[in-house]
Amino acid sequence: MGWKNERIMEEFGGKTGSDRILEVREGDALQHRRKVLDVKRIVDSELGFAVSSGGRGHDDGLADNNEVAKEDSLNGLTSYLYVSNKRIVGLLLVKRIQRAYQVVVPNFKTNNNKNIKNNHDESSSLSFSISRSLKSSRALLGIHQIWVHSSHRNKGIASKLVTAARDHLIFGMMIPLELIAFSSPTMEGLRFAKSYVGVERPLVYDIN
Repeated sequence: MGWKNERIMEEFGGKTGSDRILEVREGDALQHRRKVLDVKRIVDSELGFAVSSGGRGHDDGLADNNEVAKEDSLNGLTSYLYVSNKRIVGLLLVKRIQRAYQVVVPNFKTNNNKNIKNNHDESSSLSFSISRSLKSSRALLGIHQIWVHSSHRNKGIASKLVTAARDHLIFGMMIPLELIAFSSPTMEGLRFAKSYVGVERPLVYDIN
């Protein structure tokens, strides 16, 4: 429904402005950060990440402490929410970084499946095994996590979110494409990175 003091980065949809991108920073109202965490919980579940079992709505005297613990997952991150017709349909979490590495991806067309970790195929949207170059490169924008609701994909929402982050994360600067890096992307995420940045070996960071 919107917030009284929301930070609108971009508006779309002509005069109606039915679509918009909101920014939530560290130190913003807890209500805003809780909404980001609500969406992130859904994203983590969809991508197969571990999700905390602690639910909201239990008045056990530990609610404030639980919320503080949940806030830790957003420390150092700036969030961008894509809102369409009063629904959040896209989420982007980013951070400032300094170094990144070119990605090295297994060649699924030539490698035998038995040589590919976990035997994932190229169409898999789950995590897969990638490597990175040994030589680091300068980077400024780290894409920590990006997600678009399944019913709103292929509409350019992911690109709009990243462009908004490039334009607003650092005051007075549009971050160049070559200074964007992605954190442990899925295969689908890697395809997006290649398309958005326009190179076959985009930068990655923080690979475990």
